[in-house]
Amino acid sequence: MTGYVTAITLVLVSCCAVPIAYGYNSPIVISKDPSSSQVNIMIHAPDFNSNSYSIDTIGEDGSSIIVSTRESSIPYRLVETGPDTGDFAGYVILSSTTSVCSPVCGPTDGFLAAGGDDAVTVSFTYAGGHTISASSDDQRSYLNPSAIPELPYAGFGLFVGMVSLILVYRVSFIH
Repeated sequence: MTGYVTAITLVLVSCCAVPIAYGYNSPIVISKDPSSSQVNIMIHAPDFNSNSYSIDTIGEDGSSIIVSTRESSIPYRLVETGPDTGDFAGYVILSSTTSVCSPVCGPTDGFLAAGGDDAVTVSFTYAGGHTISASSDDQRSYLNPSAIPELPYAGFGLFVGMVSLILVYRVSFIH
């Protein structure tokens, strides 16, 4: 049973880990899929990895994330890419209308109004009102498009991570 749990964990790590773009020192990485209106967001925030054995979220309960364009802005939540990674990811879809977030969208259900070549700005506010921000315009010259993979399997990775945590818990409880 232990070998099975290890195999599931390896699948989670290989399908959903998101590397930071080379040559850019911001903890916020924004990348746009050129073939769609999907904008991937990743925040490297190891201090928000509150539980090494579970997948944490940021953008609620004491921290906030605002994703914006010239047209609109929405509150957002990101999910950790795996247990104990400290990397939080999700994506928004640029559209002609904005979704109604009640109270927060994310990590994959946000629609954000944007015009033609709007830049996407992500602002992360945490303890003491400290805020860090990044814009897709700021990162265009730094990003290597092959360095930031798309996140089409993020939901699957979250599911596999939760299943592996349940299996680990059950195996340790039985012993």
